[in-house]
Amino acid sequence: LGRAIVRRPKCFLMDEPLGTLDTEFRDLMVHELRELHNRIHATTVYVTHDQMEAMSMADKIAVMSNGLIEQFGTPQEIYDRPASMFVADFIGSPPMNFLSFKSGLARGAREVTVQGAGVEVPEIREDMAPAEMALGIRPEHIRFDENSKLRGSVYGTEYLGTTQIVAVETADGMIKARVPADMRLAMGEPVGLALNGARLSIFDKASGRVVRSSIHDGGQQHG
Repeated sequence: LGRAIVRRPKCFLMDEPLGTLDTEFRDLMVHELRELHNRIHATTVYVTHDQMEAMSMADKIAVMSNGLIEQFGTPQEIYDRPASMFVADFIGSPPMNFLSFKSGLARGAREVTVQGAGVEVPEIREDMAPAEMALGIRPEHIRFDENSKLRGSVYGTEYLGTTQIVAVETADGMIKARVPADMRLAMGEPVGLALNGARLSIFDKASGRVVRSSIHDGGQQHG
C-alpha cells in the first residue's frame, strides 16, 4: 500500500486487505485508510464481506449477491431503505426482523394486518396482488407496549452497555428488539410489541424485492 501511495494513483483497488488482522488492529487500520482517502482524494474500490467495515468506511456501497448488484447507495440509504430482503438481512447487527403476512396491497394504503394486529406502514406506492409478504423492522424501531395486539414472550437478552438486545419469541418466529439496558425483563415474560410505522419496509417474499412506499421516495436502489 505504501509503494502504491507514493505513485499518487487516481484509484485504489483493495480486495479484503484487513481480513487477516485481529480486531483491534483492524479497527485502527479502518480509521487510517479512511484518513488516507480523505487526504489524497483517490477513488477506492474496496471489497469486503464485513458489513460493519463497509458501513464505517464507505461513501457509497454496492451490495452484491450471486454476482449481481442488489442495491447501490450511501450507508444510510442501504440501512434505512433496503431494496431487498437479502440487503435487509445482510446489513445491520442484528439484522432486520421479518414478520410474515398474506395480503394484497393497494396504492395509498397505510395499514396492514400482521398476526391479527393492525400495523401502520408508510404509504404504499404500488398495487400488489394477494401474496406472501414480509414486514421488515429494525431492532431499534421496536418498543414494548402492553396495549399492543402483537404479542410475544422474552426468550433471552444480550447486554451491550447502554442498550440490550432482547430476543422475543412470536407466532412468526424470533424477532429482536434493541431497548435501554436498564429495562428489566424476565425469561418467558409476555410482552406487547409496538412497531414504528414510519420506519417499516414491506417485501414481496417470492421475489425478495421491496414494495415501493413513501420511505423510498428519492432513494437509490437496484433490483
